[in-house]
This record gives sequence, structure tokens and C-alpha cells, in this order.
Amino acid sequence: MRGQSPAVWRAVASLNALARASDGMTLSELARAIGEPKSSLHPVLTTLVEAGLLVREETTKRYRLGPHVLVLAGAYARQSDLLRAFTDVARPLARELGETIQLAVLQGREVLYIGKQEGTQWVRLASEVGTRLPAHATSLGKCLLAWLPEEELERLLSEGPLVALTPRTITDPAALRAELARVREQGYAVDRGETLPDVWCFGAPVRDASGAVIAAISISVPVTRITSQRSEELIAAVLHAAGQLSRRLGHGGVDALGGDRLVEQIEMRRRVGL
Repeated sequence: MRGQSPAVWRAVASLNALARASDGMTLSELARAIGEPKSSLHPVLTTLVEAGLLVREETTKRYRLGPHVLVLAGAYARQSDLLRAFTDVARPLARELGETIQLAVLQGREVLYIGKQEGTQWVRLASEVGTRLPAHATSLGKCLLAWLPEEELERLLSEGPLVALTPRTITDPAALRAELARVREQGYAVDRGETLPDVWCFGAPVRDASGAVIAAISISVPVTRITSQRSEELIAAVLHAAGQLSRRLGHGGVDALGGDRLVEQIEMRRRVGL
């Protein structure tokens, strides 16, 4: 495209490919993965190594992400209003609930986890910051897909089959559309063992000042701790947290379905012994 640098695009594509490769990649593997000739890619990788964004192991000749990536990630975290707000909201919430809180954004058909606050209770999760997972299999992804323009959603669905991470993952496009309609109606999403069979996640959308959904926040809980009452508490908590984050970003609306009202209703039922 006019005005764009092919070398920069090769660098970006290389970094993205290596971010997905747990064991690194050789020059040949990387060239095949991004569809570039080795002769064009080699000087780009050499520059990235010199900049500290990549490292190259002499024995295996494999490239991996370098330490300077952490410098950039830390700078992004410090400069990001969203991540600062997430830390302020998620840290006390994780202590209060004892459960793990996560933040993600949509990238194509995947969610990219950009924030995580560990709970005080043990839970095995598939994600860390920087992890990507199929959006349709997660509560975070359902929230992000649910508020996409219809034509954008249909474009993503047309890109290929929906993969199954567990037997409960929704893989039928029609069923997913129905699920996303429910998410829009109720204002939150639930992953009922669709990413991991023994973990449920409750997610809600985060909006910016314009009202656009730019991220989603979730609470993850082992299925052994799920009860009807606990589910209500976690739905209320994630809606309230999403509302707090949205307000920190300038959104003036109220929580979808009223997270604060749900909290009040739960507390009222507790007081009367229901």
C-alpha cells in the first residue's frame, strides 16, 4: 500500500508470529509462516535482534522474543488509561472475591489478554497476559463479538470454522449468533466450561467515552465453586466492575442490566434469609 514500509510490516508480522510460537522459529519457519522470502526477512530479523526485540540462539538458530519487548509492554501499561483503571478496579475485587480477574481486547477472531489480577484462591487458567484464544469460546470474546457491527461479525464468521476447545464450545455459527443476541440483551456473557471444562467465566463489556465497546472484563471460577447464588454474585460483580472501568474511561452510561441494582438485590435476599 502507498505510504507503508514493507520492512516495517515484515518486522510486525515476525513479532506477531513469534509471539504465538512457544518454542521460537528458525528463519525458514518464520519466512514460511508470514509468506516472505528469506532474503528479505533476514536483514529485518538482524535489526530486531540488535534492537533487543528478538534474540537468536546460536545453537538452534531459533529466534525468540527479546527482553526489550518487556520494556515496551511496561511502557504501554504505564501509559494506558485502560490498564491503569483495570489495576485499580481489579486488585480490590480479586481480594474481595478470591477469584481471578482478566481484561481482554478483540483482535480478529481472537481475544488478546492484556490484564490479569490473580485471586487468592487457586484456579487453573489457560491464559496469561499476551495469550490469545478464540473469541467465541470465552466470555470476554462473546462480549466483544456481541457489539460488533453485523457486517463485521459476519465477515469474521466467514473466515473459517469455529474451533472447539472443549465439548461445550459453541461451534455452530447460528448457535453463536443466538448466544451473542442473549449477551446483548442481558448485558453480560458466561463461559460455561467452553474454554476449559472445569472453569466458568463471567464477562461484561467495557465502553469508552463514545459508548463503543473497546474491551471486556471477566471473573474466572472453578466449576466446583459455582452455585446459583455465587453465579448471581459474580454477574453483579463483573457488571459493576465493567461499569467502573467504563466510567473511568469517560463513559457516562449505567451498567448494562444494572450491576449496582443486582448487588442490592442480592444483599437484600441475604438480609431476609432467602
